[in-house]
Amino acid sequence: MNKQDALNLWNGLHAVSGLKGAKWSYGVAKNINNLKSEIEALQKSITPSKEFSEYNNKRLALAQKYAIKKEGNPQTVKIGNTEEYLIKDKNKFNKELKPLQKEYQKALDEREKQMKEFEEILKEEIKIDLHMVDSDNIPEEITPAQVTAVMPIIREKK
Repeated sequence: MNKQDALNLWNGLHAVSGLKGAKWSYGVAKNINNLKSEIEALQKSITPSKEFSEYNNKRLALAQKYAIKKEGNPQTVKIGNTEEYLIKDKNKFNKELKPLQKEYQKALDEREKQMKEFEEILKEEIKIDLHMVDSDNIPEEITPAQVTAVMPIIREKK
């Protein structure tokens, strides 16, 4: 299993942690516990610097300023896993964003390097002791997407 697989499993386990069943709950909790230190290390490695966070907060404030508003609230659209503001006047937004990017260029470069290194870290193989859960202990209310996310811990009965 590589670190990306471990991260995906971690997210999947949290998505199903509220489902009922003693054996199911035990298996989910045991695997969350087994993955915890690895995931915490990954999260720490991707934590943005103070300077990048400062830049990002200013960029978000600028995006909110130029966002299309409905009843006074900035409007967003979901693109992939992120939400983006719908910018009314992109030229004005970009004109104000450029000096901000220039001011924080070092932080932006460091963040880009950090993200590339993180992508490489995610490819690294790791050994995690997974607690297997028999397929007949899968809760009935689980969705196909949830099953797919936690498949590495499911042992199929023959």
